[in-house]
Amino acid sequence: MLAVFNHVLEEVENLSRKHPPVSYLHTGCLCDAVIAILKVPLSFQRYFFQKLQSTSIKLALSPSPRTPNEPIPVQNNQQLTLKVEGVVQHGSTPGLFRKIQAVCLKVSSTLQTKPGSDFKIPLDSKTNEIEQKVEPHNDYFSTQFLLNFSILGTHMVSVEASVVDSSGIEWKTGPKTTVSVKSLEDPYSQQLRHQLQQQQQQTTTTTTTGPQPGPQRNILARFQ
Repeated sequence: MLAVFNHVLEEVENLSRKHPPVSYLHTGCLCDAVIAILKVPLSFQRYFFQKLQSTSIKLALSPSPRTPNEPIPVQNNQQLTLKVEGVVQHGSTPGLFRKIQAVCLKVSSTLQTKPGSDFKIPLDSKTNEIEQKVEPHNDYFSTQFLLNFSILGTHMVSVEASVVDSSGIEWKTGPKTTVSVKSLEDPYSQQLRHQLQQQQQQTTTTTTTGPQPGPQRNILARFQ
């Protein structure tokens, strides 16, 4: 690139000494300079094209469901403690171009199904958005998240990991793990709701039917 610049500068100086500006020769010289610069290949290093440093992360979540398709039950008036553990796995040459300073964990939950039509909440609403950075020790890290599932229904919780190097740059290494959580109504609130529904039904029935008339007596029976 430096040699091309020197060549272009030499052509411009020769042209300015021989011909007064501005003529078609100056325009042609400018076009030739642009073409010469564009022909120079970009001198990127090998590690921009070859995978010389490999970094991956393995995650483990707890509590975990007993079966893969079974959601984790939790009451809507309680918080779920989600523990995230992980191990950083390196290739044959760890820390060759970048060193890991921290692991960034992003936890979010999305409402998938709702229990009834009385909830006016869109299915794509996210009820939890938490981000936390943890520093690994001997390539192992562990942290906990407190998640709130006050909205009844099935929630999909996703945990995504990424690596932050010593320069503060975040690398999207993954992985992204998901787990299903089912928010249930607590027994006390459920009992109160059933009692309130029964009282409302009784009140509605009494209002609809009205007071019942008493027994009618024959007016002739009063004189017999």
